[in-house]
Amino acid sequence: MGPKFIGKAKLSKQGQITLPFEARNDLDIKLDSEVYWYEVDDYLVVVKELLNPKDLKNKLKKGNAK
Repeated sequence: MGPKFIGKAKLSKQGQITLPFEARNDLDIKLDSEVYWYEVDDYLVVVKELLNPKDLKNKLKKGNAK
């Protein structure tokens, strides 16, 4: 599956963002769920599961990221 645009988020004065509904719905992210942020080649990537950064980069290269 290739990249899918799911919306945008605005950074609040408190440094918070809201994940778009479609992302939460598609990825089954429930209230109080944790997500993990990675910087990969100048991109910000958010995932549901904690991954080794090398594993994440390999998933992104293979196109298996979800």
